Order: sequence, then structure tokens, then C-alpha cells
Amino acid sequence: MDALTPIPLLINPKAGSLFRSGLKAWLDDHRADFRVIPTKSAEALTAKAAELAAAGESIVAVAGGDGTLMHAAKGLVGTPGALGILPCGTMNVFARELGIGSRRFDVALQAMRGAARQQVDIFAVNGRPFLQLAGFGPDAAIIKRITPKLKKHLGAAAHVVTAVKVAVERHATITLTLPDGEQISATQVILGNGKRYGGEAHLFADARYDDGLLDVAAIQMESVGILYEVINYMVQNGATEKNTNDFTKLRQVTSCDITADAKLPYQLDGDYVATLRPGEVAHIEKLPDTLTVCVPDAPVLTPMARLLAHPMVEALRERIEALKEEL
Repeated sequence: MDALTPIPLLINPKAGSLFRSGLKAWLDDHRADFRVIPTKSAEALTAKAAELAAAGESIVAVAGGDGTLMHAAKGLVGTPGALGILPCGTMNVFARELGIGSRRFDVALQAMRGAARQQVDIFAVNGRPFLQLAGFGPDAAIIKRITPKLKKHLGAAAHVVTAVKVAVERHATITLTLPDGEQISATQVILGNGKRYGGEAHLFADARYDDGLLDVAAIQMESVGILYEVINYMVQNGATEKNTNDFTKLRQVTSCDITADAKLPYQLDGDYVATLRPGEVAHIEKLPDTLTVCVPDAPVLTPMARLLAHPMVEALRERIEALKEEL
């Protein structure tokens, strides 16, 4: 795309994140770069993205968080149109994964104007696609209870406050069935198309967007234990077969099925979607087409990445590994 050609930009003009993130003010200084197209609903955003791609737009930009990007992706999967991301959500996990980062709008614009593109595998739960993550169990229960008001006032901290309430509850027993017939019992199942699970922290050390595989972590513990396990893997920059214990099973799959013995909420890309009932099956599979995304020409290290690469942090992680081996 020519550097002078305005990029179509889909936004929800009533979204508070436009103002909280500073994107509204940034766009005022970059009027010549975009042709702003307001949308009134998620369905309208999906339809407009598909319409623009069909009309020959090489890039369709979207302002929002992971959930909003997911709706745009539904309209762009399998088309020549590339998704341009202006990450103004709360966590912006997908944008961080791609090297754009959170609320770094100058980097995002450079990615759109540049030549680098990433092909991203898209997986779906009962036909509903997601970009980065799907969660079945307590993490979805937490998201279900976070009200817009709580999220507005506390931001990412709303997850911590709500997690305390969910931690004391009994959770459904989940059965994860893999294509080879293996069945794994768990209380929390997290499926990742990328490495990150919230912010900059990694949960899946070996995950990639373009390998045709979905990484799955099945954790058989109570809520507090699940939280401890997830934080532990994040500190180690992602879970691997070497650093998991008997309570966590890691698998890489092209598809799988999930059932539960009680009501089981699930979330996609940080948005609560539905509650699976006993007897119902959530079928997860890879879609035949991929999504093209604008990415930076060269990786841009985030503050967290720089911190994790610090020699002192590396030494601390090595010491933790040594202590675990001694135990």
C-alpha cells in the first residue's frame, strides 16, 4: 500500500478504550493515514471487514482489544486482505504476540505501511473462531463475572479481584479428548495459538501461529493451585514438558473435544462466550484458511521482554531450575 493512501479503519466510536488508551488523541494527529469507518456492533464490524476485503482493500485496520480483533478476523480469514491492528484494549495479547505491543500506535502504523506480513492459523470452538486463546474453567468464570464498570475502574486488576471470589468455588471436572483417543481429566483447560497468556508473560513456550498446531494445557487442581501453576509457567517464560508436574499435561493438537460433568463456562480471546452443559461437546478444530496480519519489519522489544532478558533475571531463573532439580 502506498504511504499516502488512507487505510480503512474500523472503530466503535462509543468504546471507552479509544479515550483511555490515548488512541483518540493519536488519531487526531494522523487523520491523513486513515479513513475512519464507525461500526455499531460486533456483527457489523465482521461484515464490514469482509466487505472491504472483497472490494480489494489490501489492509483493513481495526482499533480494539483481542475480542474486537477476533470479530474483524472472522471477516478477513481466507481473503487477501491483511488485518492492521491498533491495539487499544486492556491486555492486547494478540498484538503483543506479534511484536506490535500494547498501545504502541506508531509501531502499529509502521507495520501497516511496511511489507512484513504474518500468516496466522485460526482455530474455532464449535465453529466460532479465536485468535490467541480459549479457556475452559475458572479463567472463563472470572471473565464472566467482570462487569464493564469493574473493568473500567480497575483495568487488568479486575481479573485479580474476581479471581479471589472464584477461587473458593467448586469447579466442573473436564474431560479433554484428543484425536488419538487419549482422555485427560482436568479442572482448567487452556488452549493457545500463541505463547502468551495475558500481557507479556508466556504460558506456552513452544507455541507458534503458523505450525498448524494448537497448544493445550490441562491442569488438574483447585483454583489456587491453578493460579500458582500458571504463574509458575509464566515466570519460566512458558510451560514445557520439562517444567510441568503431574498436575499439568501439555499437548499439541490439530483438534480436540471438551466435555464436563457440570456447567462449564468458556472464553475466547478474553471474552466470555457461553457455558457448556453436561452432555454437550465443545469441538475445537483448525479452520482450513489462514489470516494475514500486518507485523513490524523487525521485532521491537517490549519493557517486559527487556526485563526477562536481563542477566540478573536469567540468573534467577537458572537458580530456580537448579533448586527444582535438587528437590
